[in-house]
Amino acid sequence: MSLTFENETNLETPPTSNDSNSAITLNAEGEAGSQQVAEETAQPKPLPSLKDLPSLGSNAGLVNTKINWGPNVKPAAAPSISSSPSPSPSSLTSGSRPMRSKTIQEAFSLDLQSQLSIGKPEFSRIVQSVKQNHNVSVESTLSKSSRTFLISGVPQNVYAARRELVRKLTKPITDVIQVPSNCKAAIIGSGGKNIREIQDSCDVRINVAKENNPDSYDEDLDDYTADVSIHGDIDSVKLAKSKIMKIVKEEDKHATIQFTVDDEKLLPFVDLSAVGFKDDVKVQFLKNSATVVIQGPREDAKEAKQNIKNYLLSLSNDVVSEQVTIPTKFQFLIDDKEIKEKFNVIVQYPTQADDEKVSFVGPRSRVREAIEFARTSSKAYAVDTLDISKSHGKNLAHAKNLALFFKKYDYLKNLQEAHPTIKIVLPSPEVLAVSDCVNIHISGKAEEKEEIKATRKELISLVNQISPLDTTVIDDVDYELFHKEIKHTLVGQEELAAFVQFGDFYPGNDAILLIALSSNEDFKPSAEEIAETLKKVSAALNDIRKKQDALETRTFELAADTQDLLLNENSATLKLILEDISQEEGHLQIKLHTPTENELTLKGNERAVNIANKAIESVVKAPSQKFKDVIEIPANAVSRLIGTKGANTQQLRQKYDIQIDVPSESESGKPVSVTLTGLQYNVEHAKVFIAAEAKKWADIITKELIAAPKYHRNLLGPQGAYRNRLQDKYNVRILFPRNEDIITIRGPSRGVAKAYQELEALLDFEMENGHKSIIKVPAEHVPRIIGKNGDMINDIRAEFAVEMDFLQKTTDSQVQESGEVELEITGSRQAIQDATKKVKDIVAEASDFVKETLDIDRKYHKTIVGAGGRTLREIISKAGGDEYRNKTVDVPNANSDSQLIKVEGPKKFVDIVVKEIKKLVEEGENSIKAELDIPAERQGALIGPGGVVRRQLESEFNVILNVPNKGESGKVTLQGLPDNVEKAKSKILSEIIRDNFDHELSVPANLHEFVSERGAFIQNLRTELSINVRHGNGAKKANKISRKALNIPTERVRGSDEEKIKFTIEDVTLDDSNEVGEISWRLSYEPVDLTAILGEGEEQKEDGKDEANKKQSAINKAVQLIEERIALAPQATSAGYIWSSDTKKFNKIVGPGGSNIKKIREASGTIINVPKRSDKVNDVVYIRGTSEGVKKAGELILKALKN
Repeated sequence: MSLTFENETNLETPPTSNDSNSAITLNAEGEAGSQQVAEETAQPKPLPSLKDLPSLGSNAGLVNTKINWGPNVKPAAAPSISSSPSPSPSSLTSGSRPMRSKTIQEAFSLDLQSQLSIGKPEFSRIVQSVKQNHNVSVESTLSKSSRTFLISGVPQNVYAARRELVRKLTKPITDVIQVPSNCKAAIIGSGGKNIREIQDSCDVRINVAKENNPDSYDEDLDDYTADVSIHGDIDSVKLAKSKIMKIVKEEDKHATIQFTVDDEKLLPFVDLSAVGFKDDVKVQFLKNSATVVIQGPREDAKEAKQNIKNYLLSLSNDVVSEQVTIPTKFQFLIDDKEIKEKFNVIVQYPTQADDEKVSFVGPRSRVREAIEFARTSSKAYAVDTLDISKSHGKNLAHAKNLALFFKKYDYLKNLQEAHPTIKIVLPSPEVLAVSDCVNIHISGKAEEKEEIKATRKELISLVNQISPLDTTVIDDVDYELFHKEIKHTLVGQEELAAFVQFGDFYPGNDAILLIALSSNEDFKPSAEEIAETLKKVSAALNDIRKKQDALETRTFELAADTQDLLLNENSATLKLILEDISQEEGHLQIKLHTPTENELTLKGNERAVNIANKAIESVVKAPSQKFKDVIEIPANAVSRLIGTKGANTQQLRQKYDIQIDVPSESESGKPVSVTLTGLQYNVEHAKVFIAAEAKKWADIITKELIAAPKYHRNLLGPQGAYRNRLQDKYNVRILFPRNEDIITIRGPSRGVAKAYQELEALLDFEMENGHKSIIKVPAEHVPRIIGKNGDMINDIRAEFAVEMDFLQKTTDSQVQESGEVELEITGSRQAIQDATKKVKDIVAEASDFVKETLDIDRKYHKTIVGAGGRTLREIISKAGGDEYRNKTVDVPNANSDSQLIKVEGPKKFVDIVVKEIKKLVEEGENSIKAELDIPAERQGALIGPGGVVRRQLESEFNVILNVPNKGESGKVTLQGLPDNVEKAKSKILSEIIRDNFDHELSVPANLHEFVSERGAFIQNLRTELSINVRHGNGAKKANKISRKALNIPTERVRGSDEEKIKFTIEDVTLDDSNEVGEISWRLSYEPVDLTAILGEGEEQKEDGKDEANKKQSAINKAVQLIEERIALAPQATSAGYIWSSDTKKFNKIVGPGGSNIKKIREASGTIINVPKRSDKVNDVVYIRGTSEGVKKAGELILKALKN
């Protein structure tokens, strides 16, 4: 069947035929067969006539006639037969000017095979009906194989007439086209809108197949095709087809093509920037998934894919892999990052513990270079291997546990940072699993062998610190079921113990390693304390153990292939089961093919097992994936069910592994029946979900808020923050149209109402606080209003709750001409007034700003600044500088050659500062300098703690006091006005430098250590009698004697392995070689004043007489005690040494706040030194005194250690 169209438009005159062939003409009255004779009319360019049409058949009885075509030609009154041409009526006016017509002619043919079998009368009736209905002229001619029509009239009528003729005269046909399945939703449209429109306008029936065509997958488009059948007349079918293909073209004009790079060795080298693409094509290479994603116009995307394929093929020919045998202990020396940067070669290490083949993958021309570089560079390193499995009695299991602990907690980080040039490499978990040793490799440059040894030594110390007693392994909690809960629980116990879950490294391993962490105390806890800590941490898992004990186990029979099909790890059914269990906070294991091939086992808590049991029973009873169910949803929810381009439907199909069929047509307003096909369990879950979602979709409403466009920006918030918050909070969508007053809120009714309420409240606030005022400020003062980093303007905004925006830039030509910038202030009326006043105050203050420069001799700069800048600060404060922000007093630095001092700020401030500076200079010009002869050892008293004495003197007398630095020679000088210098000098000599102590004794230097008890005795005098002891010029020597290292014969006093405590007493002689002369002990009574703490009413001040008596009594007591110690010192010829294997018990000797050791010292009169943990000899207590005193002290100490 064929259909031919020939169009002629804009005819100037009716056509005249010169053909003598006979034809049938249908006149205006619809009579067929009447013959018309047309006269030949001269035309400059003849138009088509019946001579161009095939004959309708044999007409031997008819003579040749001239035929006039077109609706404007009037037929002759009666037919006539003539053998020669005669003028036609039109020929009479052939000389007149032709008129342009608005009509067109359209000719087309219909194959006889496609036409309906109808009689001549019926044919005539149809043609007459078309002519009357559409006001056209229709002429037809018949040949053996087709019928040809010529229709004349205005264009729209000709088109409609042709459509009706074809529809009434031809047989209906069905044409099937294939479209991408993702276009079906667009062809159907929301609620079937699009497909109904095509059917109504084209008078056809369209059916979109529900199922996709098998074996029609297009990998470029990642889609299948589906059939669309169109039923109607040939013309309507063609028109409907063109409309459908237009939709398809629009939907698929942009394509997204994905494909995977199969060759893994190419992944590190893929660089698609080397491939050229058109501007509208976007290409991404996702290395993690080895996927290339191409987006853009369909044909351009396909072209890009082919270009990439060609690039990958070229790349695969260039990239090679070469394996080299490298011992495991040296593999870590290869700097794979440097090799990648230098040679673009990837180094791949073996995954098996016993494999020593290292692969070098890269460009063919660079691989050998990379291998040689790796071999050469590794020779520059030295490697040491520490097998920690030999520690702790060759405990291999403990060593492996330590390695995992080190790896998880990065335990060697501090060691690595302490030796940054040394590399420490732990064995991998895979290697640990199969190895019979635990080798830690330590490497560094060949010249750093000593650093490597030091690192090894520290590493050994770290390993030794964590003994098997510090760890425990528990394996009674199921990792697969509870690993998340275990981790959450143990993270909360990490202050007590670290943990390692072996299941993180080895699938199916339930073991958990607990490591007790040592506290920051000086001594490590006892084994019993460590065991108690580990037990406490393990007990934290008891709740999980109870859950585990309550687990149930059930077994089901299910065919092996059904298990693999429906319950594999990627199946939708299994995910739905686990999702149900997760919502109930259950735990479940599903083991396929256990205990037999056709059985599966469930293990979990009762709730989870019951859920899974119900699901498995459903699968067992109805394993067919052909189960169908129907759900009715509101018509207004259909479009949401389908989603954009069918996205929602596709997600549901993937999640539930079902087929969803939405009818293409439905009665308006009535619920739509959606068919779900798949496994019954999945279908039921999908049905529940869709029903719940449809209820939400049906509740969708739209509400409008009227707000002037000027408020839209504030309602939106910064970068749409307010709108986004409301959308997320109430699950609605808020649209702000451009230049329109109506804001649209759409979503669930409850959410829309809440969002509307908040948005309306915000609008009311903006309307109340949306008043604007524009003020003009001098352009030169704009920086002052803004402030440093915007501090000033931000403070104003925050203080008065206003918005402030400069409407112009200071660089604008208009601003430069006028010298003023417009400042817009937005807020409430009162806030605008307050902010405006603040701005004007700033402008006024800035306008009062002056600058003044003083040329001052540099010798006075120090006087102006004062000690620590004190004088300058006082000047600024006196001038009111604390109230001004914009003030500056710039005095050149000491290393500067400038003499200029710059003062900037308000005029009043500047005047006062200048006046004060000039006053200081004037005083400086009249000042004198006096030298004070003060011994070097007494000069420190003039400075005082933190310089407090010197500051007080300089402030009180307005002088400058210069004291030579420690270790330098020179005299103390005073500089200032003569009277001030004299007063300061008097106070220094009379009050500060005089010898200020109450009593002085001399102690032989060789007895000082014993008398002072290495400082403990002096401390007791201070705390008990309020007597401070100073040594004058001998302080340095006294301190050296008290702090000298003890000489402990460790080889004699330390016990054997079987002993726990050993007490040794030896006679000692005084070493006088370096301790000659005497040391002055200057005693001063300095009671603590508690009135500041207790208040005046808490402690009454004693009268002068009582205070003097108390002072004298304390001094006498102190002198007596010191003389007793001096008399006892020559008898202190015995030394005692107490060694203990457990040094953490030494804190029992000291006691709380040192109370115990104080009692022992007082009772025995001995020197006692308890070692610190950091001491070189930290396991021996030293005692010195008389023989009896040492014995007594030893007995008391041993008693304390044994308690």
